[in-house]
Amino acid sequence: MIYDVIIIGAGAAGLFAAASARPSRNGFPIRGLILEKSPSPGKKLLMAGSGQCNLTHSGDIKAFVSCYGDSGPKIRSILYRFNNLAVRDFFERLGVPLAEREDGKVFPASLCGRDVLDALLRAASDNGFTLQCSSPVTDIAADGSIDAAGLFTVTAAGKTHRARMLVVATGGCSYPTTGSDGSMFPLLEKLGHTIVQPKPALVPLFVENYPYTSLAGVAFKHVRITIDKCESLGPRESLGPRESLGPLLLTHENFSGPAVLDLSRYARIGAELSIDYLPGVRLEDLARELRQAAIGSKKQIATVIAELPAVRAACGTDGEPALPKRFLEAVTSRAGAGCAGGASFAGGASFAGDVQASSLPGSMLKAIAEILKKDRFTISGDGGFKIAMATAGGVPLEEISTRSLESKIVRHLFIIGEALDVDGNTGGYNLQFAFSSGHLAAESFCRQNPLLA
Repeated sequence: MIYDVIIIGAGAAGLFAAASARPSRNGFPIRGLILEKSPSPGKKLLMAGSGQCNLTHSGDIKAFVSCYGDSGPKIRSILYRFNNLAVRDFFERLGVPLAEREDGKVFPASLCGRDVLDALLRAASDNGFTLQCSSPVTDIAADGSIDAAGLFTVTAAGKTHRARMLVVATGGCSYPTTGSDGSMFPLLEKLGHTIVQPKPALVPLFVENYPYTSLAGVAFKHVRITIDKCESLGPRESLGPRESLGPLLLTHENFSGPAVLDLSRYARIGAELSIDYLPGVRLEDLARELRQAAIGSKKQIATVIAELPAVRAACGTDGEPALPKRFLEAVTSRAGAGCAGGASFAGGASFAGDVQASSLPGSMLKAIAEILKKDRFTISGDGGFKIAMATAGGVPLEEISTRSLESKIVRHLFIIGEALDVDGNTGGYNLQFAFSSGHLAAESFCRQNPLLA
């Protein structure tokens, strides 16, 4: 049997391509095959949004472009062609009601990723696709080239399949236990493609001498993270400092949360990570307020900091403190340890967060302000692919047509989703690209196949 199209990978991009493939207008059904390495489809999709499946984000699609790093401008047309509103309409038509959270993230109303997966599987089956799981692809042979139409011969689990069109939707290297382990990249290299070295993205960052082990679970709603000496990612040549604004989470061993995750694609060992816990406040103003408030104050220094006008102004509309007291106590202890060798203060007390503000010298007040505005660390590593939510690297966009997602190297080969050198911020952007690219590939292979056009 010769298939019209074989899709390798039953993840978000591959299933969406199958679900988007419109039936033939001349009455011919699609003869499609989906080959999945794992025993079951959509494993990574079911993990998205902690199982709740953050499908996309609200807002103007134009704002999405900046959420894909240096790749954003290159995929603008792909995102515009099938945008976030189109994704929402698509799933609503498949019978999956959606809900939008206050932060703009869009989920199935049931908050159950299984509903999304089941809907895609039904649509793919209705469009003529057969799913074969536990079928890792071990070889791809292309009879023909970009200049001459030919058939693909795909070997999977010891069986050989032939198709006029081939879609690679195997993802990158993140969460390898789901089947997204990078094993397709050598086969793509065999076909003539180059691969930008994959690295973890959307991953927590480790730093030397991490000081917040005891504060695991403490979170900040709005900080500025800056990484200097960023890593070059293949053709991405912008190596200047990168920064991100957003939430930060302290864990028992590393920095996490969207502000860190979104920058992790650029991190390298030895680079400096800097945290500004009060991005709307100038260092000079913070230091001046702290000096003035400390004069004659019998309050604990952590309390004085929390009550500063600049700090209180940074509180959210819910009234929650911008800087948790436990964190302030840790910062003041660090400032004391770093000044004058951790000298004692009035009454012989050692420096800690519960010391009276009036007992602190100006040098230590200045050190506290500097930590709150520029807390510097040296990056020592990341969480690796095992916990990374995305992969930076893959097939460079220069080797595919952004009008069709067809390879410029091998005719009728389409590469979509995370197999490409595209990775988005946290918040539904990676699934949005999976859906946008899957839909465009479906349009393209249906249009190019004379039996389906």
